[in-house]
Parts: sequence; C-alpha cells; structure tokens
Amino acid sequence: MKAVVGVWLCMAVVLAACQPAIPPSAPAAVPPVASQPLPASATAPDTPATPDEPRTLHFQCGDLLTSARLLRDEARLSVSGRDIALPHVPSASGARYDDGKGNALWSNGNDALLTLGGKQYEACTRSERASPWVDAQARGIGFRAVGSEPGWYVEVGQGETPALHAELDYGERQIDSQSLVPLTGAREGFRGMATDGTSFELRITRTPCNDGMSGEAFEASAELLVADRPYKGCGAYLFD
Repeated sequence: MKAVVGVWLCMAVVLAACQPAIPPSAPAAVPPVASQPLPASATAPDTPATPDEPRTLHFQCGDLLTSARLLRDEARLSVSGRDIALPHVPSASGARYDDGKGNALWSNGNDALLTLGGKQYEACTRSERASPWVDAQARGIGFRAVGSEPGWYVEVGQGETPALHAELDYGERQIDSQSLVPLTGAREGFRGMATDGTSFELRITRTPCNDGMSGEAFEASAELLVADRPYKGCGAYLFD
C-alpha cells in the first residue's frame, strides 16, 4: 500500500513539472505622450528675432544727434529734419546700412560710424536722447529752423493758421504767436504778431542750406525777421 502511494506521489510531481509556467501579469500599456512645443524660455538664446517690429536707435556724433529706425532690410536715418533710406549690406560685424551715395551707418554695440554726403563722423555713441528734429516731429511740428551767432530756433505747427514758437539770442528771448498768416505771392512763409505785440515774418526758401557751425545739410534756408532784426539759418519741413 505504501508502494502504491509513493508511485502516485511521484506521478503527481512529474505532471506538475510538465505544466507550462503561468506568465506574470503584463503591465498596463502607457499611452504615448503627445509632443509639446518648447516654451519660449527654452529656445536657443542666440535665435534671431523676427524683425517685424522696427527699433529706433539714437546716436550722438560730436555735436550732431541723429536717429535710425531699423526695419527688416533697411534703416531710415533721420538727420536735420531729413529722412534717408539706407539699405542693409553685409558686414563682418555689427550692422551696416549704405545707400552707395555717400550716406552710411555702421553700428556695433554702443559705437557707430556715420557718413553723410561723404563726410564721416567717427565718434558716434548710443544715446538715450532723440534729436530735436525727431522730437519736434513727434510733437506735430510742421517746420523747424535753426541758426547760430546768436543761436536761435523757430518751430511752426500745422494747419491753415498754425502756432509759432521761437527762442532767440541763445534762449534769452522768446516769441510766441497762436495765429500765423501765410505770406502771399511767390514768397513762402508766415507773418504774425507775437503775444508781446512784436511783429515778425518768417521767410522760407526751398534751396539746399548748410549750417556753418555744425556742417549739417538742410533742405531749406530760413530767415526770421523780428521787428526788422534778421535771424538767418536753415530748416526743414518735417511732414513733406
């Protein structure tokens, strides 16, 4: 009897060994994670920005203040009331703009080289201050003129009866008028009466004019007669 039991036990062990092993439960499948774009902060820092929004930089070149509006393929240089378009050209360093007509701007960091009409201004540095011409245009001034010895300037607004403001004799005297009258005939300009009762007349001639002190080139010459005292200088229309 014991022999029979032993035989059955041996047969049970053999049968159990012959059964296939039960595989372990497979882990649940993890759905793939959809790829997400990198945040802006993770992009390469030297990736060039798309130049859709223009930048305006100001440069101090000796006594000359100028501004450059940088666009995609060119720079709009504003100097002495004139706008000059300078196409972008290849440069080993910095950014260079040149119209091939003696006008160029090369900027590299806080330094720049400016050439106007073949004359080079080497000591140019970045400035936080806009030129008085750019500032006047931003304020809606239609015409501006300056002169020297003694130093003076005049600003005329826009419209049929524009206002006028002038500072004469290095700022020691001011002239203001709220209603100018255009000059008649072939002469271009305005006449009026200042708030202090002084009569004046501003004569404008659209011929090239150069400032003897700064060497700046303008599109017009100007003469301001205040009680028959002449102030001669150069100027520009800012919205022509």
